[in-house]
Amino acid sequence: MTHPFTPDWTLAPAATLREWMEDNNLSVPVLAVAAMGRAGRGEAAVLIQEVLDREPLTERHALVLQRGTGVPGKFWLALEHGYRSGLAAGLKDITEI
Repeated sequence: MTHPFTPDWTLAPAATLREWMEDNNLSVPVLAVAAMGRAGRGEAAVLIQEVLDREPLTERHALVLQRGTGVPGKFWLALEHGYRSGLAAGLKDITEI
């Protein structure tokens, strides 16, 4: 007999990104350079910080995160979809920032 995993909580992509950054010992500015190079680091840093601040994650955010982390953009977008769907369904946001 299997039991489906149905949590009463949701977690923002910010938590996953923050953990990834900590595990890889990277700051926002360093990740921004990895994502977009020196010329694009300002825009990339803003986009990364928006994710960390739990702003809605768009395809542009996902592309920057993909370039900087190597984690596919579809993964980041799926995390965002799950998070926003969970909030809409009334699940508790357990993201610690």
